[in-house]
Amino acid sequence: MTKKKTTPMSPHEREAYEQARTGIRLGTEGKYGEAIDAWRLASDIADAHLASTDMYYWVKSGYGAALCDAGQYRESIAVSLLSREWTLERRQPLSSLSIARSYLALGEGEAAAPYLREVHGLIGDAIFEQFDEDVEADVHAAIAGLENGESQPSAGRPK
Repeated sequence: MTKKKTTPMSPHEREAYEQARTGIRLGTEGKYGEAIDAWRLASDIADAHLASTDMYYWVKSGYGAALCDAGQYRESIAVSLLSREWTLERRQPLSSLSIARSYLALGEGEAAAPYLREVHGLIGDAIFEQFDEDVEADVHAAIAGLENGESQPSAGRPK
């Protein structure tokens, strides 16, 4: 078996990648503020030097997820929208999932519904593992409402 040749990273790609890895590590340790700082540095590098590259979009998708984890929902939505098409082209749910999670956290179930549907289309019922039990019913309702052809998903209903 031949090993696939990879192109070495540019110095800017390497710097953004290392900052992102730091952000991932800090996020898994529950240090969300510090994780956001590392992701923001990676994002700034991507903005300045890596526009329209795979690394740019990879950084933005991770940054959007980290913002969501940190409770910065509006910013998460804005950043995740930058990488959404790129992630969907790769059949990856992260950006759509971050957008959906953020809208649900903001109590905007109707806005979350199309993104929940995208994620469900990519990963099926594994989507339900991505949410706490307290919003699982909203996720089910949003997906069911869209898949049954209703014009308004039920996920935005008042609780």
